[in-house]
Amino acid sequence: MTTIKDVSERAGVSQATVSRVINGTSAVSPDKKFKVEQAIQDLGYRPNSIAQALASSRTDSIGIVVPELGSPFFASLLQEIEDNLRRFGYHVVVTAGSNTQKGQQESVDFLLGRRVDALILHTLELSDDFLIDLDKRSIPVVLVNRFVPEMATSCIGIDNELGGIEATKHLLENGHTRIACITGPLDKSDARGRLLGYRKAIELAGLEYDEMLVAQSGFTEKSGFKAMEKLLQRREQGHCNFSAVFASNDHMAVGAMECMKEHGLDIPQDISVVGFDNVNFSRYLSPALTTIHFPIEQTGVEAVNLTLAKLKQSVRNVNFTLSPTLVARNSVKDLEKKPYDFNKEII
Repeated sequence: MTTIKDVSERAGVSQATVSRVINGTSAVSPDKKFKVEQAIQDLGYRPNSIAQALASSRTDSIGIVVPELGSPFFASLLQEIEDNLRRFGYHVVVTAGSNTQKGQQESVDFLLGRRVDALILHTLELSDDFLIDLDKRSIPVVLVNRFVPEMATSCIGIDNELGGIEATKHLLENGHTRIACITGPLDKSDARGRLLGYRKAIELAGLEYDEMLVAQSGFTEKSGFKAMEKLLQRREQGHCNFSAVFASNDHMAVGAMECMKEHGLDIPQDISVVGFDNVNFSRYLSPALTTIHFPIEQTGVEAVNLTLAKLKQSVRNVNFTLSPTLVARNSVKDLEKKPYDFNKEII
């Protein structure tokens, strides 16, 4: 196996000079640098990555924490981040911190122990204080789909309130005046933003916000199913009536649709449905799901841009807040009754 000694002998320089060229720790004359690089190429020498990391304090790796790996949402986000980081010579170390504070904190500690150069975190369980303290360390931190005011320049997210407005506005424009909402856990900022957008659209249309039409849920198919059961029970008991439902993510929408079908309801003839995220499977449902597009690819790109800007301490164009958009498919029935004028901006 080729060693630094072999390279130094081939180039006619000291081993220390070879080490300086490899690690870039200090200046080397152009002539000596050329000889070393030529010797490395001729001998096919591959530097020891661990030794390089110790010498340069860099590992050329970025640590990423997500709640889970099996979700289509996180799979797409990770792929986009990994593809873009590779273009700049970085590799990723990914850990799934689960949906617990303990699990996500252990993931962060694991990555710090691996001496990654930066952290990209999609975490809703870690406290603001923990993240603020982490951000004060020498390692760059980027938060995805979360906003912490004290870390405003470290956060990449989307306008969840706008997404909730657009989903509800679409149903209102199609004549639906009684719209239910299956919201995510309200201790999560994205769930609160989407519910706020739903409520804002309802009230700006001159309608009354009705808490009986809102059911809190987790961001899963199973919890979406249970939330839909609650709403249908309320309807059967005469507490509320509705012709449409806005589910705060596509997984909950799938669960809600399954519940409706078990109750013999047709979608969208009996109840219309709008989801949120536009994950890959949403277009293949029956009927294809109308949903709000979460710009996952752009989120990954912006997270990488911000990470590189922090690592290189350089100025890069970073879009910190992205705008979701409506994707209209076949899960919304047009009641042909549009009593509201939405020609003016609803926002």
